[in-house]
Amino acid sequence: MRSLALFAAALFAFTLVAAPELSAQKAKKEMVANATIKSLSASSITVTASGKDSTFSIDAKTKVVGKGVGTASAAKGGKATITDLLKEGDRVTVTHMGTMATQIEKR
Repeated sequence: MRSLALFAAALFAFTLVAAPELSAQKAKKEMVANATIKSLSASSITVTASGKDSTFSIDAKTKVVGKGVGTASAAKGGKATITDLLKEGDRVTVTHMGTMATQIEKR
């Protein structure tokens, strides 16, 4: 009986600690397609799609792919920043998790 109570207590404690982490790991990636860059800095991007502005954080892990990106990176010695690769007015699709942009595809 005592071992059953200890097992139940351990399971309950695990549920309290692990459940929020497991939920966070299952966050879905979402996309904002057919967007236009409204503003851009080294740490954030604001895009407009369907008349609505959305702002996302960006960092060194944010990937930029698309037309002309490889050429621009090569010209910068492979160390081009997001602000070197994108500019206001560019058409993009932003893949994000919450408010963090994980990939920006230049159209």
